[in-house]
Amino acid sequence: MKPAVSVPTILLVLSFPAGILGYTLGARLVTALTLPAQVQEFAVLFVPLLIAGLFMLPFLVPFFDRKAKQDLADHIRSEASVANDNDDPPGEKP
Repeated sequence: MKPAVSVPTILLVLSFPAGILGYTLGARLVTALTLPAQVQEFAVLFVPLLIAGLFMLPFLVPFFDRKAKQDLADHIRSEASVANDNDDPPGEKP
C-alpha cells in the first residue's frame, strides 16, 4: 500500500520555511556588512535570494528527482509502444 503523502512531497513543503529562514539570514548578513552604497543596493536585492535558494535546494532535489524519474519511465513506455506499433505483423513478409 502506498502512503498518502510521500517524503519528497513533505520535503517540498518544508522547503518554504527553509527559504524564509535563508532569506532572513541573508538580509541580516547584507545589512551587517559595510559596503559602498551601490554595492549595498545590489547586494540587498540578490544575496538574500541566493541564500534562500541555497537553503531550499536540499529539500527540492528529491521532489524534482522523483518527477524526472516518472517522466523518464513514461517516455520509455511511450517509445516502446511506438516501436511495437511499427512492427510488421508476424507471418507477413514484404
